[in-house]
This record gives sequence, structure tokens and C-alpha cells, in this order.
Amino acid sequence: MTKSIYRMTDNSNNTPRLRFPGFTGEWVEKPMPELCRTITPTHKLQSSNYLAHGQYRVVDQSQSLICGWTNDPKGVIENLPVIIFGDHTCALKYIDFPFVQGADGVKILSTKKGYDTRFVFQSFLANPVVQDGYKRHFSVFREKKYFITINTDEQQKIAEFLSEIDALISAQAEKVDALKVHKKGLMQQLFPQQDETTPRLRFPGFAGEWEEKLLGFVARKINRRNSNLEVSRVFTNSANAGIVDQNEYFDRDIAVKENTHNYHIVIIDDFVYNPRISTAAPVGPISVNKIGKGIMSPLYTVFRFMSGCVSFYEQYFQTSIWHQYLKNVANYGARFDRMNITSDDFFKMPLLLPSIAEQQKIAECLSEMDALISAQEQRVELLKAHKKGLMQQLFPQSDK
Repeated sequence: MTKSIYRMTDNSNNTPRLRFPGFTGEWVEKPMPELCRTITPTHKLQSSNYLAHGQYRVVDQSQSLICGWTNDPKGVIENLPVIIFGDHTCALKYIDFPFVQGADGVKILSTKKGYDTRFVFQSFLANPVVQDGYKRHFSVFREKKYFITINTDEQQKIAEFLSEIDALISAQAEKVDALKVHKKGLMQQLFPQQDETTPRLRFPGFAGEWEEKLLGFVARKINRRNSNLEVSRVFTNSANAGIVDQNEYFDRDIAVKENTHNYHIVIIDDFVYNPRISTAAPVGPISVNKIGKGIMSPLYTVFRFMSGCVSFYEQYFQTSIWHQYLKNVANYGARFDRMNITSDDFFKMPLLLPSIAEQQKIAECLSEMDALISAQEQRVELLKAHKKGLMQQLFPQSDK
């Protein structure tokens, strides 16, 4: 794909390092208002269209500018970032972290005559807005300047080239999604469903009902605190990413070291329950610590299994078969975003468990699926890194 690009010998800051054959000359620097105009939508935008149809695409949220697009000129999106090529309209969203949807945060832009919308979009991604803390301000985006080629043929060439890479990334991401759907369906067969005591799919040699045991019978609560401030590595339990380093997940430390004396100390294979609910974790996530020794917020519940297969329990808590019990015993109180469950009720959670041999067989099967998914996700990241490297060569980098 890169064979049609040659390296420039001109070291000018106003020209890209890589150029398609036949294009020369310096690029010009322009602020966003000279490239796009802000417009007011004439119709109500509907988010259901975004969620329902496959023609929409969303760019990685790690980008400072988060956008998606569709070729439908009448496509209507509410509270979501989108570029609509048909009428050369784009909607850009500047957000707080984590991702929060809100009508006030959406800006609808229309590219001006003489600029390819896809090219403008890619130029924004190539020179992202530097964030201010967790916020990305539209005013900062307006003031930022971008190097632009005024040659529309070169704009289209670059846009088409990067769109091909985007298509490869999307295709690879679809493979990942398909594998995740396959695993989810497999888990529904390998674990008993609501009001059932046996799974619908068994490995050869295993039969009989699974045994119900209370969580407190096979695991114990861990109450070790960081009273001497001996541990400084702070973890968080994310619904999507599991247990991760807090400073890597949030790009900074949320906890202040001097205030972590009451935090839980966790080690490898400890399980952590985060009572904060979300779409991805409707009763809060339970995740296993696989990254090392650290500390967790006292709002979390930490426990350690005394018997059974840790990998099986890890997979078990990725199902929803334990959700209904927590919903039944929770006292939601004033915090609508957090499950309020007593420690006593939590450890009375019933678990349906097979023999240890069957636990290991199920864990091995699903762990192989996880490894396959992880390998495919790495391919997505490699393609993204490849594109990012190319964009740094295809667009002059602005420091303004």
C-alpha cells in the first residue's frame, strides 16, 4: 500500500515527509474556522440510527478528537460524534473522561468549499488537540492551526489512502467482535442459565447437576489495609478493562499517596468487586487481579478463593448468572449509580459449581478463546499504530 509514496528530501516544516508522486509545493497553515463552519441542525438527531446500522464508524476514544462517519447524507445522529460525507457535514465532540454523551457537547461542522471532508477529518486526527486535564475544549480546537494542501487532488489521494487503512482496521475490529460474540454464545452453553442446574453443553466424561455453594464457603474476604503506606501502586477495577493501574487508565494518579492508608492491599489472583454500575456491568464488575501487588479503593470488596480453579471463577464472573442475586439483595438508596450491598449479603451469593476437573476443562476452553481474541486485538492495535506512523509522515506536524 505504501509503494506509491516516496520520501521527500525537502526538510521544510510546511511539507510532509512522505508524498504521493506528482505533488510538490508547501502546504498552508489554517485554523479550523477557515476549514469548517459551525451549523445548526435543521432536524432532530436520532441516536437509534447510530446504534442500529453498520455503516457508521467510530474512531478510537484514545484520540483527542473522537469522530465517526456515514455515507448517508440524511443520516441523523444525536449526542454522538459523526461525520456525514454526503452533505460534507461533521459533528465533533469534546468530552470529559470517561466518555459522557451530552447534547451540549456536540458541535456540528460543515467543511468549506475546496476541502475534502475526509482529508480535513484525517488532518484533525493527525494533529490532535492537546487536552486540558480531562476536558477537551472546543475553543482550543477552534484556535489550533493545521497544515493543509490546497491541491484537492492531493487531498483526495491522502483521504482515499487513509480510508483504505481505516477499512482494514474496521475489518479486523469486526473479527474481534465476532469472536467475542462467539465466546459469549459459548459461555451461555457452558454455564447453567437462570433456574437451571446443569449446562446445555458438556465436555465428554462430565455429567450430573452442578452444586450450589455460597461464595463465603469457597472464598474469604481480604481486609488487609495499606496502613503503613507500604504499597503505592494504585489499581482500579474497570467494567471494560478489568483490574488496571490507575495512573495508566486515567493518565494520572487519582488517589493521593498520603490518603491510601485505608486502601485494600491486593495480590495476584485476588478478586475485586466494584459496586459501581454501568451499561457494561449492570450490577458492577467482579475481576481477578492478574497484574501484581497493589492497592484498591476501600469502596471495593476484595476476596480470595480457597478452593477451586481461579481461571474458572474468572470466567464465571464474566457471565450474568450471578447478577439477579445482587439485584435482589441490593439497597440502591440515594446513589443510583452504585449497588449498596452488605458484606454479609455479598458473601451469601450462591454459586453453581461443577467438579474441579470440569472447572479446569471449561477454563482451558474459554482461556483459549481469550488468547485468540487478544491476538486479534493486537492486530487491530498494530494497524492503528501503522496508520498513526503514516499520518505523522503524511501531514506536517503543527505545534500551535
